[in-house]
Amino acid sequence: MARSRQLRSFALSLVLSSLFGLSRAAGCDCGPAGPSCAYVGRAAVVFAGTVVFSDHDPTLGLRQRTFVKFKIDEAFKGLTPSDKEVWIDPGSFTSCYAEYNVGEHSLVFGYEGDRMPPDTALMSVVPGQPSPKPIPGEIVRNGLPTVYSSPECSGTRSMRSDDPGLNQDLGYLRQFRDRKAGPSIRGRVTEDENFGIFDRDPRPGLKGVTVIATGNGPKRTTTTDNEGFFALEDLRVGSYLLTALLRPYKARWPEREVEVPAAGCGAADFDMFAPGSIDGVLLDSKGKPASNVRVEVLRLNAQGRPIFYAEKKTTTGRDGRYHFTELPHGNFQIGVNVFEAPDPDAPYAPTKWSAGIETSVNLKPGERKLISPFRLPDPLAVRTIAAVVRWPDGRAAQGADLWGDFGDRVAAHGEVKADGSVRMEVLESLTYSVEAKIWTGPPGHREVARTGSMELTPGKDPIHLELTLNKRTQQY
Repeated sequence: MARSRQLRSFALSLVLSSLFGLSRAAGCDCGPAGPSCAYVGRAAVVFAGTVVFSDHDPTLGLRQRTFVKFKIDEAFKGLTPSDKEVWIDPGSFTSCYAEYNVGEHSLVFGYEGDRMPPDTALMSVVPGQPSPKPIPGEIVRNGLPTVYSSPECSGTRSMRSDDPGLNQDLGYLRQFRDRKAGPSIRGRVTEDENFGIFDRDPRPGLKGVTVIATGNGPKRTTTTDNEGFFALEDLRVGSYLLTALLRPYKARWPEREVEVPAAGCGAADFDMFAPGSIDGVLLDSKGKPASNVRVEVLRLNAQGRPIFYAEKKTTTGRDGRYHFTELPHGNFQIGVNVFEAPDPDAPYAPTKWSAGIETSVNLKPGERKLISPFRLPDPLAVRTIAAVVRWPDGRAAQGADLWGDFGDRVAAHGEVKADGSVRMEVLESLTYSVEAKIWTGPPGHREVARTGSMELTPGKDPIHLELTLNKRTQQY
């Protein structure tokens, strides 16, 4: 390394001491991820690298001092040509602890001293006595290098081929390294990115949006590219007001104030939507309007699969009609129990709308669409599962929970009483995974006692189960 000094990490110096009571599950509250130019000014080192060492111990959770070594693939800031590796602290002992896996490629922003990454809204201490770990022998043998901090919210991210912003960021960082990057404003416009979680599916960028900057100098205008990215370059340092325009879309926050620094950029993202709607009629199995039935709409990704948490629900009126509003452009699936599990209040097998071979509804920006009616199957009869749950020594397992899952969704639940008995309602002819389980053990050494899962398809005959909590796992 270019410099040698005491081992350091600023992870503990950036905590909020009033939050010492947070549990191990506490998460880091990050602001919206910005382009790389928003982080490069504060970071001490910036590079693309490959993880070649980590002493992360998954059994210790966040309560550990961890060292990660990167092999430098391409350097952008703070490193000399002779530097071949960098040591990183991933945020030891804090809620912003990040995990890095050997072999993965990352774009890394490393910080030192009291420099804080932008948009780190909350970093808190993880309580409890940390388990001691030896300092990696390689550090001891080679002296004490600088260890930079790169927790969550630092701007560091995995270099994935499906990341639409990666090439944009690498291009900027190369300009920055070569001293060709002047003051600028950069960002992205997405289309209703809050209706669903897009961690594994690239967020939907919006093409053709006009972005206007006014304030410190003449008005500047640009247009977003195919992935929704924009850049206003060669600006004066100072404050600007940004607006984004594209009919029939509207921005959730129409104006953004941006400060352009001498090093790095002013960053501003917009999320826009062109509210569309879907109307239809739900019929019962006899072809009559089905009133007071829960209907769902699911947003689909480019592969036609539902996007996580991109669903809305409504209830049909007396005439069987349903109405979904504030829907973005794209494809949608309409149905009953396609997201929620069937239950006694909606006792129907999952039923999707279809018209011929079409099983999804496409909306253009701002479109209002009326679709053809679809029909429910016959309602399913409600049955009861009665069970007795015991510990291996025969004692009643009071307080344990009996769960009935339909696919990957919880469909039924019952709590075990003092005598070990429990009952829960299910629907005839559907297949459930049934299991009883309970947390047990003292704090810090908790585990789950469970019976193991069994599959059941209720029929007309009564169901009586004898269950024993004879298995142990760490996860519920």
